[in-house]
Amino acid sequence: MNIIFSRYNNILIAAPNGDLDHHNIEKHRQETDRHFKLSNSRSIIFDLKGVTFIDSSGIGYILGRYKQSLFAGGKTCFVNVPDHIKRLLSVSGLLKVIEVYPSIDEAISAIKRKGEKR
Repeated sequence: MNIIFSRYNNILIAAPNGDLDHHNIEKHRQETDRHFKLSNSRSIIFDLKGVTFIDSSGIGYILGRYKQSLFAGGKTCFVNVPDHIKRLLSVSGLLKVIEVYPSIDEAISAIKRKGEKR
């Protein structure tokens, strides 16, 4: 499993592929935190179209990045969430605090609107 990172202004876009589980999560946590810091990001968009499975370690990874973004004054969003992953995120309670958008462009627009209200 790997994560492809890109950036739009101060928004980090992380697109993991494969499983987000205890076998690989520490590497991904370190890599995501490094990209978040080096890019001076405030917000993060998780593009989950390539994710096949998430366990509790993956949920913790996402929640940690959510808190990181929140403390930076930003927002965390999900895009391209497969139905089976959406069910896991819903059961975990993450969908109560992290919004889902159908596309990266719509997530970026929502983050920009949030920034304009400040």
